[in-house]
Amino acid sequence: MRKKPTPTLVPVPVLTVAIDYRPAVLTRAGIGRAVRHLAAALAARDDVELHLFAHSLARAVVPLSPPPRAHLHRLPIAGRALPSLAALGLGAERLAGRATVFHWTDYIHPPVGRARAVLTVHDLAFVRDPTWHGADAPVLRQRTATAIAAARRVIAPSQATAADLRAFAPGAEISVIPFGADHVPAAPPAPALPPFALALGTIEPRKNHRALLAAWRLLPAPRPLLLVVGRPGWEHDGIAAELLAAEREGWLRWLRTADDATVFALLAHAQMLVYPSLWEGFGFPPLEAMALHTPVLLHDCAPLRELADDAASFCDATEPAALADAISRLLADEALRTRLRERGARRAAGFSWAACAAAHARVYGEAVA
Repeated sequence: MRKKPTPTLVPVPVLTVAIDYRPAVLTRAGIGRAVRHLAAALAARDDVELHLFAHSLARAVVPLSPPPRAHLHRLPIAGRALPSLAALGLGAERLAGRATVFHWTDYIHPPVGRARAVLTVHDLAFVRDPTWHGADAPVLRQRTATAIAAARRVIAPSQATAADLRAFAPGAEISVIPFGADHVPAAPPAPALPPFALALGTIEPRKNHRALLAAWRLLPAPRPLLLVVGRPGWEHDGIAAELLAAEREGWLRWLRTADDATVFALLAHAQMLVYPSLWEGFGFPPLEAMALHTPVLLHDCAPLRELADDAASFCDATEPAALADAISRLLADEALRTRLRERGARRAAGFSWAACAAAHARVYGEAVA
């Protein structure tokens, strides 16, 4: 009896990729979260050898815990020194494992040499309304245009951002890859707080806190505590003053920083997430709230419609009266809250980090090809 031939195992081609990991180390905001979880999902793949570019003089804000199988590169190198090092042949990819592909993940782009550059543009809010970013808007615009021109591929986390990119840089090769939501823990512990509604996001004009405060003042008594979580960002001075005034009046609490465990506990146990942001590239807080079965109220704009579909309530959050009416309705209507919890959990379940990493790996391969 003839033996069956032993099947030949074809080795999986491995691509050496460096990802700018500094946002994962230096910020808890959405970009940092995206980079942390994308890196973990990429490191789990057999077709990617992942290197983490984390060189910086800045102290880590998030504890350093690189994913298994990823190679962390972190030396006290100032960002302003990177162009000089690149001129000496030490581009970012040489400082991170001699990678074939270097992935720019933020709005600051360490210079690369021979590596193929891939760029993520999270949003073009500074183009849509330059007043949201003040004096930094022209700098962000020029920096992003230069990076798009140098990149082999551009990644957007939503169709809304891709549409803005096509108008901003018509010749760019754009791939739309949503982020994941399966990093959210199943049952965070309840915080020691009275009933509260949550507003989560950096304190800056685009997040629309002023309209939220005006709407909250219109709510009839008794109204829940409004808990605002967010660090000061662009053009925040006037908004911060109003938040402090509301704190003195007793109906608002402002938490400037919070680690992931605290954020998830607040999201899971809030009566609702109120997210009146005027524009987003993606929108982690609404997606994470939906994953945790918390009802969500959103400003009616294209990226948030794309994210939530029919799993959230929407209103024109530029009008405080309309926002107050939507908040009152969601607080009073238990059937609506139940419906949104069910739809939200189903919607969030469709966002996977493994799928996100697989799509990124395909784009890296295209950049090299």
